[in-house]
Amino acid sequence: MKPAIAILHRLALKSRDLPLALRYTTTALLVTGTGFVRLSLGDGGRHYPFLAFIPIILLCGAFLNRGNGLVATILSTAFCAYFIMQPLGTISVSGTEDQFALAMFCSIGIAMTILVELLHTGLVELATEHERTRKAVADRGLLLDELAHRTRNDFANVVTLLRLQSRTAGAEARAALVAAADRVQTIARVHRRLELRDDRVVVDTKSYIDELCADLRLSLFATRPIAIEQQAESHMLSLDKAVPLGLIINESATNAVKHAFPDDRAGLILVTFVRIGNIYRLTIADNGVGVSGPPRDGALGTRLMQMLAGQLDSRVEIEPRDPGHAVIVSIAVKSAP
Repeated sequence: MKPAIAILHRLALKSRDLPLALRYTTTALLVTGTGFVRLSLGDGGRHYPFLAFIPIILLCGAFLNRGNGLVATILSTAFCAYFIMQPLGTISVSGTEDQFALAMFCSIGIAMTILVELLHTGLVELATEHERTRKAVADRGLLLDELAHRTRNDFANVVTLLRLQSRTAGAEARAALVAAADRVQTIARVHRRLELRDDRVVVDTKSYIDELCADLRLSLFATRPIAIEQQAESHMLSLDKAVPLGLIINESATNAVKHAFPDDRAGLILVTFVRIGNIYRLTIADNGVGVSGPPRDGALGTRLMQMLAGQLDSRVEIEPRDPGHAVIVSIAVKSAP
C-alpha cells in the first residue's frame, strides 16, 4: 500500500478498537453537530440538505465501523426529516419529492457504508497478505544465507584439502592441485555474493568481479610486478551464469601470469564487464608479449574456458593487441538471468 493509504488504514484500525459506547456517542455527536451547523446557514438548510451529512457517513463508516456508518445514515435521515423538511417538528415528510429524496439519501448512505466496509475488509486482507509475503521473503533470505554459509564452509574445506594434498605431491601434480583449489575458491566467491531478487537468486557483477580481482591480486600477483585492474558495471546474473563467468576470469588471469609476462616482466591485466545493447561483454586484456597464433585446443585452460563459455551460450574469442592480447566473451542479455 502507498504511504498515505497505509497511514489512514492504521488510523482506522486503531479507531475501530475504541470502546463501543464511545464510538456510537461520537457518531451521534458528529451527526448532530453537522446538522445544527447546516441549520445555522440561515435558510433552514433546505437547499441540498443532505450534502453536509455524506462526509460524516463516510467518516463514521471508514474509521469506526459499518454499524456506525448505518447509525450515522439513520440519524442523518431523521435529522433532515425532523428539522429541515416540511412539516417541521416531525419525521413525517409530506411532499412526494421530499419523500423520494429522503429515501434516496438513506439508500445511498447505506450503500456507501457497505462499500466502505468492503474496501476496509479488502485492505485488511491485502495488509495481511503483504505481511505474510514479507515474512516469507525474509525466511527465504535467512535460508539462502544459511545455505550460502554452509556451502562456503564446504568449499573452504575442499580448498584446504587440495592445498594440503599439494604439499606432498610432485611438481606437476602440485600445480594441478593448486589450480583446482583456485577454481573451487572462485566458485566459493559466488556464494558469498548471492542475493534474493524477485524470487531469483542472483549475483551483482560489479561486487563479484571486484572481489575476485582483489583476491587474484593477493594470490597471483603478490610476488610478481603485475597489476590487475577491473572496470565492471553492476548487473544481476543468475548463479549458473556467474560461476562460469568467474572461472573464465580466473583462468585467463592465471594464463596471462604464466605466459604473457615471462622473466618477471612487469605488466597490467585489465578486466572489464559492460553491457553493450543486448550483449554483456567480458574482456580480460593484458599488455604482455601476446600470442603467436590461435589458442591451443588441446590445452586444459583453453578447453576449460571454451566449455565455460558454452555454459554462457557463447564462445571464447582471442583478440591480438599491440601490446598483448585480450580474451573476449559475449553473453546475450536474454540468456543471462
